[in-house]
Amino acid sequence: MTEAVGTRVVTKVAPRSGFFVYMSLAFLAVALIGFSTTFFLPLIRGTSAESPVTYVHGTLLFGWLIFCIAQASLIRVRNVSVHRRLGWLGAALGVAVVCSGVAVSFQKALAARGEDVVLGEFVVNLISFVIFGSLVAAAIVLRRNSASHKRLLLLATVFILGPAWLRFQYLFPSVANPTVVFLAMYFPLLVAIAHDVLTYRRVHPVYVWVGCFFVAYDTTLLLASQSEAWLRVARWLLGEAAV
Repeated sequence: MTEAVGTRVVTKVAPRSGFFVYMSLAFLAVALIGFSTTFFLPLIRGTSAESPVTYVHGTLLFGWLIFCIAQASLIRVRNVSVHRRLGWLGAALGVAVVCSGVAVSFQKALAARGEDVVLGEFVVNLISFVIFGSLVAAAIVLRRNSASHKRLLLLATVFILGPAWLRFQYLFPSVANPTVVFLAMYFPLLVAIAHDVLTYRRVHPVYVWVGCFFVAYDTTLLLASQSEAWLRVARWLLGEAAV
């Protein structure tokens, strides 16, 4: 669409699809709701017993979510130059989320030594942060491939929000089986795949390969996360191999 202004012709460029902006906003809502009962409400009431490193990790995680909203919004209005200049801030933020998350995982595991459930969750958390970091790193490597880049970041955010989804069971205690909440974690991936099908009549390979990995990973967790071998790995990482 063009308009004549004096002797100049000004071209109006329509904004791009807002899909990734809306998904980023949805992720922020999931985090706010999911952590409301275990983080925000205790903090407001003054009953929170979380450590400083947990507050740092929480701040960085929400910083990541807000950063994703900002970056997706910049692309929607076609401000690619600012988006690219802010890219390395996102890379640093991703590293900080991983490092702080690993620190929180070690702290909680060391504070509850000998509890098998905590040990199992400890290894799961470490692997989760490694996967999140790997997806962000892949997005950085493929930053010139915009189709893959934005989908990898979306999937990285889907993955890191697992703990927020699992905390939804505190809001719906009538759901006796937390597996229902666990399955809800796949909903954003299904929405993204549906968007691809409706918009492009195909599913991007990133969703196919990473989606298959998600299913294989979660199946492995269900089968092995409380096995003796898994717990031995946790004890070894915590320096308790002789226990």
